[in-house]
Amino acid sequence: MKDLKIAMKAHLKSNNASWQYLKKNKSNIFFNNPIGYIYQKKLSTTLFLNGKKFYFKNKNIFEVRKMKLKKFVLIGYFSYEYNIESSNAPYKAIFNIYSSSSFSIKRFPAIKKFKNNGLKKILPDIDFINSVKKIKHHIANGDIYQINLTRDFEYKTNQSSYDLFVNYYKTQPVDLASYIEFHDHILISGSMELFLSKRDQDLLSKPIKGTTKNKQSRVKDSLSKDLKEKAENLMIVDLMRNDLSQICQAGTVRAKRMFKEKSYSTLTQLESTVEGKLKKNVTLQSIFGKLMPPGSVTGTPKSEAIKIIGDTEKHYRGPYCGAIGIIEPNDDFCFSVGIRISVLTSKYKKYFSGAGIVWDSKPKKENKETLLKAEAFQNTLSNL
Repeated sequence: MKDLKIAMKAHLKSNNASWQYLKKNKSNIFFNNPIGYIYQKKLSTTLFLNGKKFYFKNKNIFEVRKMKLKKFVLIGYFSYEYNIESSNAPYKAIFNIYSSSSFSIKRFPAIKKFKNNGLKKILPDIDFINSVKKIKHHIANGDIYQINLTRDFEYKTNQSSYDLFVNYYKTQPVDLASYIEFHDHILISGSMELFLSKRDQDLLSKPIKGTTKNKQSRVKDSLSKDLKEKAENLMIVDLMRNDLSQICQAGTVRAKRMFKEKSYSTLTQLESTVEGKLKKNVTLQSIFGKLMPPGSVTGTPKSEAIKIIGDTEKHYRGPYCGAIGIIEPNDDFCFSVGIRISVLTSKYKKYFSGAGIVWDSKPKKENKETLLKAEAFQNTLSNL
């Protein structure tokens, strides 16, 4: 794939300065020409640094970072499977390594649009609908209360990957978009959800659940009055509060600005805010060890939802439903939830979408929601 012979640039883009770097909110974070990259597979980590390869058996990515990379900026992702032992995902985590001096502010160039083929469903609609019915049996049995069920698509395009990212963002500007070139694949994200940010001891999360298609009028009224959509959001807020309570000082975790309606070009969603103050001496390894994968893309109870997802879905998720973002030398970080993403390799180009399932979910409606969430990328491919 010609696109992979590249400078391995990373571009984090926001329509409202939601990305964080150097203790400031940023609309654009751009790095180019990394000095190396690091990835973890199962219990071992591989590091390429300044042209040399290092292999660390039984060491995770945080342990190697502490030994070798504390003065560098890391941009990449923790996969959905980061804390799941039985997984066939290629990486538990992978990050490019940049010098702080290579940071710049990138403005989007004028991009010529291409007419491409549309998204092709890998999983037929009827199979997704049947999976929703299966999930509802688990809910009826009391195994879980809510779960995030996902599917994958494939597509073809003649655009360069970066042009595709630019057009995708212009089709639907979002809070936490990202474009990252790795040594063997490329990641494009149109995420609007903040998984977790850390600035000194302050932690912030903005879980999103609750979705409706944009209409000509009264979009917000229809979503704010939908008890099913609000219930989805509330369950994930409670899950995030419980997760943060494991690592935050007692009494500091709180939810605020509940059910804020946020509209984008193709849909409107409900966003809530959860914050807390980190306990002293809690490491990044502990934070991501306890909080991954993100609650909004798993379900409640989290451990059982993860098990059922593994039994139900045929594809591994990888960066999809993982955490995508930046780690600074001082341990501050900012990560989006890996949603509305495309992964490009020399063998395939995929896009992913999902829906939250609760007791009163209607299988056909949830199927339509997965297509709605893919609409902005479909419009990008169709040059709309």
